[in-house]
Amino acid sequence: MSRLLPAAAGLVLAALLGGCVTAPRETYAWGSYEELVYVATTKPGSVPPEAQIETMEKEREVNRAKSQRFPPGWHAHLAYLYSVAGKPDLAADELLAEKTAFPEATVFCDQLLTNLGATAAKAKATASEATESKP
Repeated sequence: MSRLLPAAAGLVLAALLGGCVTAPRETYAWGSYEELVYVATTKPGSVPPEAQIETMEKEREVNRAKSQRFPPGWHAHLAYLYSVAGKPDLAADELLAEKTAFPEATVFCDQLLTNLGATAAKAKATASEATESKP
């Protein structure tokens, strides 16, 4: 009996202290980001980029209102979607946001910004050639 008393007291104390613990807050607000990336990679074209952009922009407003952080790659994925949708300026803004939020992604984002700049310059050149060739 004398052995059971300290063990029982320990269990009661652990139960009482465990009840005071609050659930940890998530570090990032993932929203539907993981699902969007999964669908985009496993079933390309099944969800148009514009629909994904709309979903992510809505989540951006919700996350900002709640002061929640975006997960790593969130801004880069939105930049990719903007790039596919023909919005290189918005894509560049998102890549800069990714660099700011996650400095370890700087080299990667800088390369993407370089590629994005070359793509945007090529698109402008093609557009100007098309307008010049029209009689």
